[in-house]
Amino acid sequence: MRESMAGISIFQLVVLFILLFTGIMCLTINHAKAFGVKDEILNIIEETDVSKLRNYYELDDSVLKDIAETLSDAGYRTSGDCPDGNWLGYDRNGEATSGKASFCIRATNVTDSYNSDLQKTCQSNDCVAIEGGFPPMVYYDLALFYQLDVPLITEFNFRIYGSSKTLYG
Repeated sequence: MRESMAGISIFQLVVLFILLFTGIMCLTINHAKAFGVKDEILNIIEETDVSKLRNYYELDDSVLKDIAETLSDAGYRTSGDCPDGNWLGYDRNGEATSGKASFCIRATNVTDSYNSDLQKTCQSNDCVAIEGGFPPMVYYDLALFYQLDVPLITEFNFRIYGSSKTLYG
């Protein structure tokens, strides 16, 4: 009887390690896929002409269509909740959504902070600040999701972040 109980315990340990190994492999594959899609989306955004963007540097429909095609080509189907802040969420078709989003984007206008810093510096040093002395500059933060779905237990959802280079308009 003792030998059969020891055999069952070893079998359970082997099954546990196989499940752990499979879970880690699934997580790394999903992470690598999300990382590759993130890089593709950032490349699309960085190739965008900033002067053609809508107010507050919102991405136009052609860019969103290219991003949706990239998501479709990669077979990317994971969605999640956007982080708090000025993030805009989009579904797999490139349509704005307030619920679960496939990707989230936040634009940061760098020019405004440069101009305000220049104004503060010039007030304390008695120099003349030229309004609009910097060209329009913006960079984009991107959030994508990947998950580990453990059957019968739960679904773990993770985020991956990326930032574009500063784009000049």
